[in-house]
Amino acid sequence: MSKAPLYWSKAKKYLSKKDKVMSKLIKNYKSPSEITLISRKDVFYSLCKSIVGQQISVAAANSVFLRLKKKM
Repeated sequence: MSKAPLYWSKAKKYLSKKDKVMSKLIKNYKSPSEITLISRKDVFYSLCKSIVGQQISVAAANSVFLRLKKKM
């Protein structure tokens, strides 16, 4: 398993304080090996991929994202 990004603990604390649902999820899904996000080392890339993916179907999102990636 990959090492958690440096901001991971701080992000979990912040989300737990700001959102009751996220707080419950964070508490319920802890494990001994600490479940983490996998960083692509490119925050902008990850943000774009997440936004596109949440807006439309997986197939359409992949197509849009590949076009966006090609332009960038």
